[in-house]
Amino acid sequence: MKKSKTLKRERVNRALMNIFEYPLTIVEAPMGYGKTTAVREFLAARDVRVLWTSFYSDSDTGEAFWDRVVMAAGSFDEMAGKRLKGFGVPSDALHVRSFLSLMNDLDYPPDTTLVIDDIHYARDILRPELFGWFITELPDDFHIVLITRDISFLDLAELFAKGLCNIVSQQTLRFTGEELRAYCILMDFRQGEDALEKVSKYTGGWISLAYLILLGLEQGIPIGQSSVINELVEKILYNAYDETIQTFLLRLSVMDTFTEEQARYVTEEKRAGEILKKLRQENAFVFYDEAIGVYRIHHVLSDFLRARQTDHAEVSLLYRQVGEWFLEKKAFKPAYAYLCRAGETERVLSLLDEEDAITKDSSEFEGAPEMYAAAPRKLLFQYPFAYLQYIASLLLFSGDPAAARDAVSRLDELEEHYRRIADIHPNRRSRVLAEISVVRIFAVFNDARQMVDCTNKALRLLEGGVSCLVRRDAEFTFGSPHFLYTYYREPGSLKETAEFMAAEFPVFPRISSGCGTGCDYVTLAEHALETGDWQAAELNAFKAIYKAQTMEQTGIILCAGLTLVRFYIYQEKIIEALEHLRQLRADVSKEDNAVYNTTLDLIEGYAYGCMTRPDSIPEWLRTGELSMANFMYRGMAFNFIVYGKAVLLAKDYIRLEILTETFPQYFGIFHNQLGFLHNHILAAAAKYRLYGMEKGCAALAEAIGMGRADHLILPFAEYAPEMIDMLRHIAQNNSGDGYIIELLEACEHYIESLSRAPESTVTLTERELEVLTLAAEGLRRNEIAARLYVSGTTVKTHLANIYRKLEVGGRTAAVKKAGKLKII
Repeated sequence: MKKSKTLKRERVNRALMNIFEYPLTIVEAPMGYGKTTAVREFLAARDVRVLWTSFYSDSDTGEAFWDRVVMAAGSFDEMAGKRLKGFGVPSDALHVRSFLSLMNDLDYPPDTTLVIDDIHYARDILRPELFGWFITELPDDFHIVLITRDISFLDLAELFAKGLCNIVSQQTLRFTGEELRAYCILMDFRQGEDALEKVSKYTGGWISLAYLILLGLEQGIPIGQSSVINELVEKILYNAYDETIQTFLLRLSVMDTFTEEQARYVTEEKRAGEILKKLRQENAFVFYDEAIGVYRIHHVLSDFLRARQTDHAEVSLLYRQVGEWFLEKKAFKPAYAYLCRAGETERVLSLLDEEDAITKDSSEFEGAPEMYAAAPRKLLFQYPFAYLQYIASLLLFSGDPAAARDAVSRLDELEEHYRRIADIHPNRRSRVLAEISVVRIFAVFNDARQMVDCTNKALRLLEGGVSCLVRRDAEFTFGSPHFLYTYYREPGSLKETAEFMAAEFPVFPRISSGCGTGCDYVTLAEHALETGDWQAAELNAFKAIYKAQTMEQTGIILCAGLTLVRFYIYQEKIIEALEHLRQLRADVSKEDNAVYNTTLDLIEGYAYGCMTRPDSIPEWLRTGELSMANFMYRGMAFNFIVYGKAVLLAKDYIRLEILTETFPQYFGIFHNQLGFLHNHILAAAAKYRLYGMEKGCAALAEAIGMGRADHLILPFAEYAPEMIDMLRHIAQNNSGDGYIIELLEACEHYIESLSRAPESTVTLTERELEVLTLAAEGLRRNEIAARLYVSGTTVKTHLANIYRKLEVGGRTAAVKKAGKLKII
């Protein structure tokens, strides 16, 4: 089979040449048509940078796949690998946008190609609504090749219409009769024309099956006598090896991929390297992925091998050995996953229970939910810290009310057990009860007083110690860009809530090694800003930033950043606001934290909405791609405020009216009073435009009634262009109402501030203008480089600077925005 790699098939090469003409190429054919080999050899011959990864089965997870992408990227660019790892799986429009922005920042050579093999296994993971947009926005000179058995789950119509997609089909990859004859000569198969014609007809040009059948013919097995391919695999491949190699293959098949070192460890075969080399040379069913340095067994052979594994005890032992190998390498998540497959539940729990091994995501491994769900309570109670990690994940990430109720029930059971158990050291009891109180903070989330009660209880039980479950790197703000927004639950309680939080919340950093440091000042800053105490808002925002920096509390810094940006806009300092947004983006991008990336998008969306710059609002917020996976990725429904602002700026008043009827259900989950207020203001704006002054003013009066209870000023001013006429009308009939007069004055000031803003703060250099103009004409990066007599890397740098200055994530958005700003 190795000789087949030397067979030149010009028509396949010609078809694959189009890889570099399209952002996306799909190579589609059933298993065994040589898809992978054809792509691999074509790219190797072109000497281009290739990132190669695969989906391994229909049970493969997006997280496992992403780890492989990170590994592939890291093999070429270590820093890029680290950034991608911290970024997390792109799961919604926000993540895709951020990923595209990251790609624009990376330094890769022309025609770099990402190959994803067996993408059909991702049919339940792939988000069709994001797929087309992602391909459309790919950077220049970067190409994606998908190798698949099926394309029915991909929506390709729009990509074809735009000329962005190319398909290399089974018809192209199949061996013709002439090629099959040439192949037989290369392989020294001595079959006559009649036999070859039958093989060609029977296999339909499927070279893997043809290879097996030709081997069978050489051994006297007639065509068609073995109708099941497993039988051919057994007779032609498996039985061709001695018992040692058969055993070696069976043991290897428990792994999707493996290194030579790993193979030696798991199989306990000292000659692992020698055997792997033999297998690679003698057939195409064991191959080596040089890009990431791992071996893989072809699905045909691995399926056959796994079907033969009838000794479940031995399979469990092998899984255990794989897990131990990963443990030795300190790759904890795959270690836990394989130990879990081995049925080593108690071993996994014991590892997760070790305080030094606990991280904020250590319990998020493949098989974890099933393991915890199946484990008896008695066993889980023996490993409380491991169990509490699972309970916390149910509370924070499930997004399912039933799962949250189950988590609280489990928490109550665990607490009752450790209160009543007799044979336990008092210190151990106190420590477990302390950690239960820490996790209970999440169960009573956004009830400030109950959260403080749980924190104080944990503090007493820890007796000066710190939690092992929540540490400094935890997301203290839970993804919200406005800290006080999260806890302001009752009308008329804003001042009381802010003062309570400023006084009591600093206890949390004492049990979490500094997590939440600066929360007191950011709370005071936000309260001052909302109520019009501008000096206190600015002062406390800076105090929050400086204090948070001492403990690297990015969430607090982001909340304080939004406060300053909103303050700058009100104070006619638009340039300062834009510069602060730019600096926040630069700082947060270095962390590649998915939650903080989301928070930053919410901040930018809100700020650009206030500055009436809808095109700068991140697309996922502008178009309503509002993932409901968990509240940390939507900022406690803060995303709906930004979406509402975007729809208002788009003057889509009918849609806005309908949306304001649905938004309250999301704000109601955590009783977000500021969310309700914004919703009332948005509803008033919609009704005014649709039904006139009377209807609009009636709706706005409801909003004013809400705001009056807490003397809220800025939320109204930030909608000044839409509010001003209604407020003037209301003020005429309420000339003695000090609050309404204050609102009117704030709105007039805000409009004045916006009017003084420069029409465009974007300044491109002469060379950047040349690059952007050529990009607008449709030229790709290498074509622009040739036209300007510069390198592709130089063009890439210019494009990155253009995207940064225009605050966009790719070429299409840059051209569109530059046109609106009359830059080109």
